[in-house]
Amino acid sequence: MDIRKNPAAWIAPIVCLLLCISFAGDEAHGGDYFIIGANTAQKVRWEVSSSHGPNHTGLMALDSDIESSWRSARSASPQWLSVDFGAKRLLTKIVIVPGYRDNYRMLRYCIVQFLYNGDWFDFARVDFNGEAHRGIMARLTGRSGAGDRAEVDLGGVDASTFRVFIPVDGMLDGQAAIAEVECFVGANSLRYFDGRLKGMCMPVRNALLPPNDAGYPNAPRAYRGGTHAGLDIYSSFADGSYEAVPVDFNTPVYAADGGTVIRADWKYEPMTPGQWREQSEHTKGNPRTFVLRSFGGRQVWIDHGNGIVTTYNHLSEIDRKIVAGGKVSRGQRIGRVGNSGLLGEAEGKRYGAHLHFEIWVDGFYLGYGMAMADVKKYFSWIFSTARQPGD
Repeated sequence: MDIRKNPAAWIAPIVCLLLCISFAGDEAHGGDYFIIGANTAQKVRWEVSSSHGPNHTGLMALDSDIESSWRSARSASPQWLSVDFGAKRLLTKIVIVPGYRDNYRMLRYCIVQFLYNGDWFDFARVDFNGEAHRGIMARLTGRSGAGDRAEVDLGGVDASTFRVFIPVDGMLDGQAAIAEVECFVGANSLRYFDGRLKGMCMPVRNALLPPNDAGYPNAPRAYRGGTHAGLDIYSSFADGSYEAVPVDFNTPVYAADGGTVIRADWKYEPMTPGQWREQSEHTKGNPRTFVLRSFGGRQVWIDHGNGIVTTYNHLSEIDRKIVAGGKVSRGQRIGRVGNSGLLGEAEGKRYGAHLHFEIWVDGFYLGYGMAMADVKKYFSWIFSTARQPGD
């Protein structure tokens, strides 16, 4: 599929976490799941009674981002948000932060309920006693006041499913909104998505997610008998439009976050076509125990100092300030897109230019051991929270 002729092909993966159609009623609506932590097979499912629109789905109350919120559709019926861990889960505390509309709190009170033998039972009522209208400082910061943060001490329960239930008189003008629901085991809250990956800088301005599975981690690589460990960025959209534009040798590449440069390939030498094909044939049938000549080409690696390492591959050039051991800041330009390490470069041609971008979390590439659908969901979340270079 040519995404330049069909922009909808790349819009879909970006909004896959957000899409939801407004509907009011008693039945579950907008159900989906999210991934706990960075590399795990456990899926946590959520459902809501209704959603106001694609920017206010249930996930917005479970994304570790107090700036976003689930908001129900306007309704004369009670509203709710449920969370199902799908397996045994120890819980000691639940924290609920109400959401706002036009700086008015959308919750008067709610009820935490647990599912037992197929029926919901009331565990605790939560009243919000802070100011119902945010003052000027709260409006400027876009945050709720400390009085809005309600903690429910569970005393230690073993439960896989709970929900936050909002009666009609607990809503404002027929709507409810929750900015965040946090679940604790002891002193630590459960990480839905890994907070260390939130708010990273796009490595390419206005970068688009790949249009097919081949561009994501875990995709097979027949030419070298291996598995893809990163995200391939082939296109971005131009400022002020949503037209997909292919990246090229003039496209800048930016550091996803601040940190220390581990590797900068200033002594990189391209392979000849014969060397490239010989290495390709060898790696198809033999394990790669040490990479001397990498198909990743000219690379920059950055240690962000918090268990996160990012790598930038196939670069056509590296900015002169980027050296091993040097410091970089988030959004700093580190080089330009290219096709180094690929057959096109070996042939002295410029086809196949793209950025191969890897995120390593606590020693594993992001996506390791995850199904492709979950990998896409995770990168969609990263892109939805990412900042643009210069912002």
